[in-house]
Amino acid sequence: MATKKFDKKLYDEADPLSKGVMIAWLERNGYKFINPEENYGVDITCLKDNRPAFFETEIKYSWIREWPNVWEEVRIPYRKSKIINKWIRNGSLGILTFVIFRCDCKQAWFIDGQVVRDSRVGTLNNKYASNEKFYHIDVNDANIVNMKDSDLKGLEENYDRVIFTNVSYPKQEDKERSEKITDAFINVKYPA
Repeated sequence: MATKKFDKKLYDEADPLSKGVMIAWLERNGYKFINPEENYGVDITCLKDNRPAFFETEIKYSWIREWPNVWEEVRIPYRKSKIINKWIRNGSLGILTFVIFRCDCKQAWFIDGQVVRDSRVGTLNNKYASNEKFYHIDVNDANIVNMKDSDLKGLEENYDRVIFTNVSYPKQEDKERSEKITDAFINVKYPA
């Protein structure tokens, strides 16, 4: 299976931005114990209403303005199946969500992990690879979320603060609980 080669420069630019916007959104929406540490699994682990939640983020640079009506599906690289398979092996514990950001991170598609798992898989030729496999998700099975209320101003230059100064843990057992949630789901080497 052909896949896009890992581009460290692009990753180093996109990962802090998408995680920073996602963390700001999670905090505003009541998620706790937010853990964005790089571990070659999902990008962010956290809790919502005492239930584990896992978020895998990426930026779609070709999505520039409003989602074009002619784009009837959102595509997620099939290489992300490692995340889905790990989630299923662990009993589909918690909620797995794939988040595909617009290039400016002001909007994003939120797609449930079960929807991704059950979607059609097909190959595409693109500028990165021939016959690369993708999950093809109908836009009617995804939710578009307005992220522009996220704290985008200054995020690029302050991403260390945003990424690494996440939820402060009032008690040691809370920090340990967050680490257990993360370890329960992700303990696999998986280059995003």
